[in-house]
Parts: sequence; structure tokens; C-alpha cells
Amino acid sequence: MQRVEELLHCPEARTLLTSYGWFEGTPVVFAQYADPVDEVMGFVSVHGRAVLMVVDDGQTDEPRLWHITVPSPLFPKVPPLPAGTTISELCSRRRTEKLMPFRVAFWSHSAAIHEIPCFVRSDWPGQVTPLPTDIG
Repeated sequence: MQRVEELLHCPEARTLLTSYGWFEGTPVVFAQYADPVDEVMGFVSVHGRAVLMVVDDGQTDEPRLWHITVPSPLFPKVPPLPAGTTISELCSRRRTEKLMPFRVAFWSHSAAIHEIPCFVRSDWPGQVTPLPTDIG
């Protein structure tokens, strides 16, 4: 949590976060990789607007940041994720796509999730998105 607080107070990080949909006052929802998606999206739903989801693996000081939109009829309606789907499974599916819709059973519409690449890790399955400072 301290690492996230540092990020939210760093001007460079705030600029990066803003480019991915974050803005001052965006609610922050904390999750663990083993958490069921249905439970975490229940917390997301309470806010009624887009959130910054911080996923902590409990082993490193580098949380993963994800922007989750509100469910909207503007997104294609997709089938709900199977019961028991974990945050790890949701995030793994979305790492290869920039912005993909998903839905939980209690939402009428799909929402979208996308990663905010604040940290580069080599131990995550799939392709790692480089930071703007790592390019060139």
C-alpha cells in the first residue's frame, strides 16, 4: 500500500496513470491474485465509476495496476466469467489485449480492464509491455 501511495504522489507516475484513464479522486480497490473476481468486482461496483485496481502478489513490493471501467452498454456484451475465476486468471487473459471487455454474473453489461504498466517484470507469463522510458 505504501508503494501505491508513493506512486500516486509522484508527478511522473501521475502523468503515466493519467494516460491510462486514471484521474485525481479515482477509487482504488486492492486485490490479491487468488481473490475471486466476483468478490473484487463487488467492491468495484460499490463505487459506481472506473477504478484503479491494485493487485499485490504478497511476495514483491511491485504491485500490478489495472484500470477497470464501469459496466456499459457501449462494450460488447460478453458471457459472464465462470464462477471461481480468480483475479490472476482475469489479469492473465487480459495481458495480451490492450482493452478487453469482461463481465461478472451480476452485471448487466460488460466492463473493460487494461493494465497500467508501471513496473516491468520478467516472471509474469506472456509478453511484458515496455514502459515509455524503456523504448528508444
